[in-house]
Amino acid sequence: MSASTTEPGGGTGVSAEQAALIRRFRADPLAAPDAQLRAFLLPLRNLPAARKHALMRLPAQQAWTLVRLGGREAPVEIVGGRWHSRADAEWAVFRARWQAVHGWDPEHLDD
Repeated sequence: MSASTTEPGGGTGVSAEQAALIRRFRADPLAAPDAQLRAFLLPLRNLPAARKHALMRLPAQQAWTLVRLGGREAPVEIVGGRWHSRADAEWAVFRARWQAVHGWDPEHLDD
């Protein structure tokens, strides 16, 4: 990754390359990622299961909601939100995982 940094989201220190990858994912979260985007997403997707954000399908509402997985013998916690678009739901889980790891919401990347 590039060493150059931008100051999105009030001084996050994210590199210009990372910012570009976040924007690419945001533009089409359901697209098959190329090798560069896949490598960028892998650490978020490989977080330990306990307390990891995930999506749960709500068939009756034809929607998705955000949950946090429990550990061994711990229940799944419903975090909330409701998305009828899978793309919007995938962006929401990306945002939640990113914020859990990096401490800032990528929704505000360009603020």
